[in-house]
Amino acid sequence: MKRAFFGLLALSSLACPKSASEEHRSTEFATPKERVTFLCDYASCPSVPVDAAFHVYKTDEGTVVHAIVKVDVNDVHRWSMGCDDFTVEVRPKWVSTVLAPMNWKIKTTPDTWRCAGERRVIHVKEGLVIRALLLPE
Repeated sequence: MKRAFFGLLALSSLACPKSASEEHRSTEFATPKERVTFLCDYASCPSVPVDAAFHVYKTDEGTVVHAIVKVDVNDVHRWSMGCDDFTVEVRPKWVSTVLAPMNWKIKTTPDTWRCAGERRVIHVKEGLVIRALLLPE
């Protein structure tokens, strides 16, 4: 499946439609392994995350994935390999909603990257990667 990735800024304005035929939240899954497996099936992961928080839903444009992945601090560099510096919105409105059930805290200023069209916001010290992507139907 061909994947197109759009920036966090563009996707932060998409509202979750009430009529979505398929919607999944990380809170539906009991274990970190289940959450990571589900998420990485939608969006490839440069390393295996420790855990993931996400909201995946369908729109007329395709499947929207709002995700925050927790990665081992030693693997953070893998999430920026082959990427270019990029300026992007670092804290879209959806982040606090997706992050809340996990009790993860973001305290640092992130690095922002463009990776083959996908924009990533990486909080190196926390090992957190914020991702937003649209997978067209």
